[in-house]
Amino acid sequence: MAAMMASGWPIARAGFVTPLGAARAAALLAQFRDEPAYATVGLQLADLARGRCLTRTPIAQGLLHPRGAVQGGIAAMILDSTAGYTALTEIEGDQRDDDMATLEFKTSFLAPARGAATACLVETLRSGRRIVFSRAWLWVESESGDRELCAEATLAFTRLRARRDGPE
Repeated sequence: MAAMMASGWPIARAGFVTPLGAARAAALLAQFRDEPAYATVGLQLADLARGRCLTRTPIAQGLLHPRGAVQGGIAAMILDSTAGYTALTEIEGDQRDDDMATLEFKTSFLAPARGAATACLVETLRSGRRIVFSRAWLWVESESGDRELCAEATLAFTRLRARRDGPE
């Protein structure tokens, strides 16, 4: 996955990537693979590091609205899901059963997503004990590999603490 990041993605914090530990990366990858909605849409994890996540989604006919572009709700789901996994990379130590929930999500749609695939890159802007702020970009890729930015978003997540006192 690391080779993808060297391919020239325009990101704000290039060079400031912290790899995830092998166990944490494996746990997040397994969790990602178990998400039924991701399989339905075709969302694929391409790269994951602390504070950064890259996903790709082949554009299938079922994702398009009648005018031939990816439906806005699907694009929003890709942005939110990728950002959620970016937020999950900020959880450390023995708190691995904690989760994240979206608090706020602002999306600007810049161009129709028409092409072969989407690529979504998310970076953490700031991470605190409970709140994570992220910025996300969604590109559409043509068959020839050209990219066009089609959406940009800012998101805030809150940490959901797992119950640690046992069952009731």
